Amino acid sequence: MRAVKARSSREGALTLLSGWSGVDFSACDPDEPVKFVKNDAVQAVLSNLTRPRSAPTWTVREAAESLSVGGASPIVTGSPATVADALQSWVADTDIDGFNLTYTVAPESIQDFIALVVPELQTRGAYKTAYAPGTLREKLFGAGPRLQPPHHGASFRR
Repeated sequence: MRAVKARSSREGALTLLSGWSGVDFSACDPDEPVKFVKNDAVQAVLSNLTRPRSAPTWTVREAAESLSVGGASPIVTGSPATVADALQSWVADTDIDGFNLTYTVAPESIQDFIALVVPELQTRGAYKTAYAPGTLREKLFGAGPRLQPPHHGASFRR
């Protein structure tokens, strides 16, 4: 993780944060606390950075460092077992039914997840090893692989 952070872009993270929040963080002192500013941008971004947490406030530097690797999502690193433990914990604690994976290095981050974490989850019975036959439409609606009347899209079939 240190090697990735060493190659990350603080300016890029500040640009991302500025775009989301509507605040030009490039003009701020890096050690200045992030302040909530009501504007037309995504209010949750500044709200999440300014509400109480383990430290009293986020500084601009901390926010940039946090966003420079992994975006605004939680970051899980470690062995395949450690990552699988974290994912299973989130499922157990919140009843979520899926994850949006982000990458730090493309395509290696996703390839590593597939090669290392997926088999760990499969061993635990937490990730399927095969797919049921049929199209997604058949699985969702049980009505065959094509749109059926009265669906408007079925009228375009030749």
